[in-house]
Amino acid sequence: MKNVVALLCALFLLAGCGGSKVVREEPAKLVDIAAAKHVKELWSADSGASAVKKAVVLWPTLHDNAIYTSDPKGRVTAFAADSGRKLWKTHVDRPVTGAAAAGDGLVVVVSKKGEVMALDSRDGRRIWTSSLTSQALAPAAVRAGVVVVQSVDGKLVGLSAADGKRLWLYERSEPALSLYGTAAPVADGDIVLAGFASGKIVALQIKDGKLLWEMPVAQPHGRNEVERLVDVDASPLIVRNVLYAASYQGKIIAVDMQTGRLLWSRDVSTYTGMDADSNNVYLTDDHGNVLALDQRTGASVWKQDQLRARRLNAPRCVDGLVAVGDFEGYVHWLSSDDGHFVARYRVSHSAVESPAIASRDTLYVSSQSGALAALRVEKN
Repeated sequence: MKNVVALLCALFLLAGCGGSKVVREEPAKLVDIAAAKHVKELWSADSGASAVKKAVVLWPTLHDNAIYTSDPKGRVTAFAADSGRKLWKTHVDRPVTGAAAAGDGLVVVVSKKGEVMALDSRDGRRIWTSSLTSQALAPAAVRAGVVVVQSVDGKLVGLSAADGKRLWLYERSEPALSLYGTAAPVADGDIVLAGFASGKIVALQIKDGKLLWEMPVAQPHGRNEVERLVDVDASPLIVRNVLYAASYQGKIIAVDMQTGRLLWSRDVSTYTGMDADSNNVYLTDDHGNVLALDQRTGASVWKQDQLRARRLNAPRCVDGLVAVGDFEGYVHWLSSDDGHFVARYRVSHSAVESPAIASRDTLYVSSQSGALAALRVEKN
């Protein structure tokens, strides 16, 4: 189990662990913006029990025009993506970690005791249950008849989508201290990519778990274990055969997937996630700055620093803009050209922690209180 000290000292950006005075940066106060565009709420729904003050993130998923959610009390719900209409709701009779995945006709959730449960995506009927050695906090990857789950003890497991039997197991030694969480594994073609607390990213064959390659994103350094944290908790991103991977207190790197050649790297610290459009890669760093980097060179395009310490989630590109959520339930839309504020909308009074889901011109946002909303920035 990941050490909770890391959650307090690193994830919330506390300094002075080990008996010295703890200091946390005050969140930036929001300033009024001259909104250039209007945000329309297409629909909203209650996705289940609140995860406020719980060590889980409500992380929904979109698949085949349906939004699937789960909550800490074990309720799993399907909503129509176009209207918010409830398609079905079921209870798995176990507390779950709030992360849902979907694919191959399944909806997959994991209990707090590490039970992987696969439900029929049409009606929520339980199909199979399998067990891990620990809980999983991020969604599984479901592809090509395999369900890939990464548990917090550093193990990556491939399960048969048909019956839940274990097909393969990949594990590696992990540092004693790490951030509380993992990146979601990402399936691409016949491979799956996963990041680890050691600062490395690996590529495995999804059918049998064979290691294809591994690459360091960052090397640990510093005088103590907190300073040496280099977790790859931001899910890897693939854009036109280029892999982008980033770590906490480390770097972001760009790698040619065909040759394995490192294209560029630069110092950055993040644990939330990334997104990209046709020109830039966008990320939020551990101070709450939103960064835009040129995909080809890694050069800085712009930096938005007026949301510092507001515990931003991963950026999402939607309809030519960049959207981020914060700890007070606000969603901010930024210009992809220079990062200036374009619009703002409050979906909840609780934090927006999970990555939003972007589909065409619609952004689906989930808050920790269970509020789920479909938002669209209207064109002038």
